[in-house]
Amino acid sequence: MDNHYGLEHGAYIWGRSVHNIRIERLWCDVTRGFGRKWSNFFLSLEYACGLRPDLDAHIWLLHHLFLGGINEDAAEWARSWNEHKLRFDNERTRSPRDLFFFGMIENGLRGFDGVPEALVDADNDIEDLDAYGIDWQELHDADLMAHHTEHNAEQELSPDDLDNPFSNDGPHRLSHVEVLEPLCPFTPEEVAQLDTYLALDAHSQSRNMNSRRSLWISALTFCRQLWSSRD
Repeated sequence: MDNHYGLEHGAYIWGRSVHNIRIERLWCDVTRGFGRKWSNFFLSLEYACGLRPDLDAHIWLLHHLFLGGINEDAAEWARSWNEHKLRFDNERTRSPRDLFFFGMIENGLRGFDGVPEALVDADNDIEDLDAYGIDWQELHDADLMAHHTEHNAEQELSPDDLDNPFSNDGPHRLSHVEVLEPLCPFTPEEVAQLDTYLALDAHSQSRNMNSRRSLWISALTFCRQLWSSRD
């Protein structure tokens, strides 16, 4: 965004957490919708079903077994969220899909190459920049703020991290999360054997979490036997 619009254009919001309350609201809804279900599931596998999250092979097996199910839950939740009704003062209820569609009709296309100059100028004429993006009602939601506090620990900055410790002209450190794809420990032929075995498992197509737990136990046992058969 900075490369396209230039520095100090305000292409994104940074700073105090209150400015991120709307995305925090969304993360909270995602957690309630399906995220907590998967988090609790993985914790239960670690506690009672032999999962070792420090082993790349175990992480690979989790991806192989459940990544499709997680993506399916995410897509299903997104479709539901895009159709849910939002209330507005003195206006009829509208869904996020409605707002997106009719917003383009009223204001034109949005994006890197489709932003009308009038809208760019309007963004530069925000009356109260300090309050921009703050949802005051959600800011007083105890559950929402507890979710934010739990998942957004404050980072301590040393003087060496700051060009000017009194400056407030931009974030001093950008978040960076590197997610490396776990390496598959098996050959393509061995993966094919695993898939053949899983296809015969009665739990392989179930979305029930107890069935998925049984699938993990069965798959982990098979993988151990498959690896041992190499000797």
